[in-house]
Amino acid sequence: MKQVRLRSKLVGAQWDFMQDYQTKFLHLSAGYGFGKSRTLILKLLELSKLNAPYPGGIVVPSYTDFTRDVKVAFEDIFHENNIKAEYHGSEHKYKLPWTKGALYVATAEKKIRGPNWSYAGINELTLISFERYREVIGRVRIKRAAFPQIASSGTPEGLASDYYEAFVEKPMAGSRCLYGDTRENAHNLNPNYIQSLYDTYPKQLIDAYMKGLWVNLAGNRFYFEYDPVRNDQANEPDDELPFLIGMDFNVEFLSASVWQQWGNKMVGLDEVVLEGGEGFKVENMITALRNKGYTPENSIICPDPAGKSRNTSGKTEVEILEQAGFQVKTRAAAPRFRERQINMNNLFQKQRIIVHPTKQPKTKKDFMAVEMDTASLEKIKKNPKLTHLSDGVDYLVDLYFPFNDHRSKVSQSRIR
Repeated sequence: MKQVRLRSKLVGAQWDFMQDYQTKFLHLSAGYGFGKSRTLILKLLELSKLNAPYPGGIVVPSYTDFTRDVKVAFEDIFHENNIKAEYHGSEHKYKLPWTKGALYVATAEKKIRGPNWSYAGINELTLISFERYREVIGRVRIKRAAFPQIASSGTPEGLASDYYEAFVEKPMAGSRCLYGDTRENAHNLNPNYIQSLYDTYPKQLIDAYMKGLWVNLAGNRFYFEYDPVRNDQANEPDDELPFLIGMDFNVEFLSASVWQQWGNKMVGLDEVVLEGGEGFKVENMITALRNKGYTPENSIICPDPAGKSRNTSGKTEVEILEQAGFQVKTRAAAPRFRERQINMNNLFQKQRIIVHPTKQPKTKKDFMAVEMDTASLEKIKKNPKLTHLSDGVDYLVDLYFPFNDHRSKVSQSRIR
């Protein structure tokens, strides 16, 4: 079998993944920073040569994931190997110099229809539904394909995952799961990255997010590390520090949670919840905050980033807050649910988030009761009175103690 030589230093499971062309359903389960996406792309480029002249495909969770991560990795590999490849955005495909068969890009955002592929790759497999995986299997059906392989990579997301059953508990016929440890790829990482993983993740997630192993994610509580014994404490505000207000915008349940940053801790002090008719207008929340002493002079509001685009009477929620004199601090987009969950639980475990047990009763209830959808890994929002306060806390904490020290662009209005 002819090998395709692309310049890349492979380690451990990366090497095994690249050498296996016989396994029908091949999966690389690895920790963050292991180089999963890059290894998958190298694999697909080799498969595109071995299956020439027939087309193949790569499936990603969303086009945002593609443009932010996967497309960049493709470009790096093309540059390093002097490959003259072209991406046709209108048709979502790569034209490769060694084959007439394009490498198509599809997302799991909608049903995968139409294409006939000779091979396929799936990036971040555990973030897409098993239904989409079945659809990919149905697309790899070109009879003359020499190596009709379906290769995937991702970080494991708990024993409740359909993929745990498919690759580990009751492996599909013709399947194989390889495991990659982030530490094997240390030569390609910042010297501080490995330690940052230890510092970022709760202890029970190290096996999953460092070693790529499937572990129990402690049931389906979204905030599984919140412990009232460890994380509740009645504190009085520090008059020298600003109040930090996490806010979530909803039509019938407008909420704000009040905190202060005490060194490396976020300390809870109060909450404001407007229900029914009161919840329709941000102006009502502004009045309620002022009535409790939270004013533009002593407060910073950290709202849902969606408040910059959602209109209320021709103005966005953020514009209304700013026109009332409040300083507003927010990101361009909310962090992913999984990043929010890991970040919050890590801080709960390290006692860096302190909840006021009597002045934040609804916030406390959120931390105790909000559940995680074991398929999508997002918050279950079936109860209209849950998730809103904790969402606001997620946004606030992400600004001051960002996940894995990830600091994307922050918008902050000036103090008037």
